[in-house]
Amino acid sequence: MKRCGLILLLLSGYVMVCHLQSDQLVRQLHLVDLQKSWNDAQQYCRDEYIDLAIVNSSALIQEAQKRAGSTKAWIGLSKDWTWSQTGPVQSSWFNMWSPGQPGTDECVIITGSGSWFTRPCSATYYFVCYDAATNKRILVKNSMTWSDAQSHCRQTYTDLSTITNTQDNSQVASMMPSYYQAWIGLYRKYWTWSNSSTASNLPWGPGQPDDSVNCATIVGSTGSFNSHNCSDQRPFLCSRDVKPSASRSVKVQLRAGSADLNDPTVQESILQQVRGHTGPDTRNRPL
Repeated sequence: MKRCGLILLLLSGYVMVCHLQSDQLVRQLHLVDLQKSWNDAQQYCRDEYIDLAIVNSSALIQEAQKRAGSTKAWIGLSKDWTWSQTGPVQSSWFNMWSPGQPGTDECVIITGSGSWFTRPCSATYYFVCYDAATNKRILVKNSMTWSDAQSHCRQTYTDLSTITNTQDNSQVASMMPSYYQAWIGLYRKYWTWSNSSTASNLPWGPGQPDDSVNCATIVGSTGSFNSHNCSDQRPFLCSRDVKPSASRSVKVQLRAGSADLNDPTVQESILQQVRGHTGPDTRNRPL
């Protein structure tokens, strides 16, 4: 979009300023120098900007490094919670974490009381499958690791159970005594951006990532990514998408003539011509 205005009359003609605005969005990054956990930082960014910074290109990584300076700042990269059957959770999603949860482990059990806990995926528990053909959940009283339980459910039924509301949660909990613990289909394993897009070719620092932690920072001094415990208190980078705009001057040379340059009709005619000649090679173009 272009908007031009006459601002100064010179002996050699008019100088005009044109305001140019692109239709393409450009991502701006902002360092917030507050100490917050990853989850609190994400909420702050979503309230005040758009989200934690998604730096998924070389140019954005360089910009994030510049903004981070000497700090290690949270970015929008984490091992996102994912349902085995339906995929990554949404930004606002139902969960029944017990107080102090989720922990650092990557797979989730439900107890007979309906609370959720994280557990090592290599541990063995009973598990709850979902059968799409009958729209029923089945408690399998055979202890398996999370991956083996997932394979069993997929081979015999549809998948490990997804729980998306209080009714589902109560139904699953009612299938077992309060002291039971059983796998459900919730886990976190793959690094994803906070908009749920897949993260690949990440510039991890030496020895990174640490599989025992689930959130990431950018190191301002190197531009590499490090993994950290999500509860660590750190500054963070937020992002906002904007339409860039700029102003430029265009000098117009007028041929000698009898036109009255104070005539609004003449001025509008000049403006119309300038709007069509605001490319990079239009300086001093005769009209």
